[in-house]
Amino acid sequence: MSEIQFTIGIALKAPIAEGTYKVGTFDIEVAYPAVVNLGMGPELLPEGLSTVFSVRWTDASNQDAKHLKSQTHHRHLTIYKALVAINELLQAYKLVRMGHIDSCGVRSIGIFDTLFHFSSIDGEPTGNLNVGLKGQRFRSLGASPHDPFGTTALAAPHIATATLPVARRYLRCYELLEHGFYSEAFIIAFSIMDDLVQEVLHAQLQAKGMSAKSDRDSLMRGIKENRLKLYLGPLLKITAGTTVAELWPRAEKALEWLNRTRNNIAHGGFGADYHSAAVGVYACIKLLHTLHDAKLLMAEFPVEFFRHAKLTASWTFNPPEWVPTGPQAESMNFDS
Repeated sequence: MSEIQFTIGIALKAPIAEGTYKVGTFDIEVAYPAVVNLGMGPELLPEGLSTVFSVRWTDASNQDAKHLKSQTHHRHLTIYKALVAINELLQAYKLVRMGHIDSCGVRSIGIFDTLFHFSSIDGEPTGNLNVGLKGQRFRSLGASPHDPFGTTALAAPHIATATLPVARRYLRCYELLEHGFYSEAFIIAFSIMDDLVQEVLHAQLQAKGMSAKSDRDSLMRGIKENRLKLYLGPLLKITAGTTVAELWPRAEKALEWLNRTRNNIAHGGFGADYHSAAVGVYACIKLLHTLHDAKLLMAEFPVEFFRHAKLTASWTFNPPEWVPTGPQAESMNFDS
């Protein structure tokens, strides 16, 4: 049995009095230091825009300690437990001050809101220091200090245009995932996919002679159970001559997982966590890319975007076997 502690600087300030708060099985100490020393000299924290949370809990099974000590991606995942506890605290403040100036800027937070974080086990540092302070500077000969990786040139063709419309819709899912809105990320990803699958079937049915939209709606609404499985299985076979499982052999298991998880969130009162949300967004993108590759719809993604979807799903606790891992997840292609 170990005591786990995460010290996390968050780029957000709520009207929380300094002190220690009990949040379920977690103890959270709240402080507002002006300076923090992360071993590289003193760093100024954004004045009035940062809070330091120290989150402690007892790891009865020693599973968290095992993950933090590992040399795999698992050592980066335990922080999500601490972020969930911080969100529980922030939610209480937002709840009682809705519409009040005290609630301005208070929201759920995620990994991209962290200025820094480090952890310890029974008071011993794990060595997992992560720094995201905006004051950190990239130094590269010839590079712009504001755009060291040349992203502006890559973004230029997509400014004020309608390029990559489906990928743009999934950007919102990753924004939600990065800022701790896990159930919302999953549900929106699922809804986008559901809408586009229905568009595919409408087009296929119309091409087969069912010209009246009301007739197509009646047919599709008549399917109540395992809707996506039937849409992308027998109905797609009848209309397009193939099934999504023939295009992607792991699709059937992915669809079963997606439907079960979606129903648990939408109807069962279960909230998604980071892990299920990351896997869910990947599954939706993979299914849409599979249909795009078969020329059944237009759903183009940049390969870097697709790789990110694979990696975020792969680097979770216990991903389903249909999620690519290792070199497949890291590959810069659409083959996995």
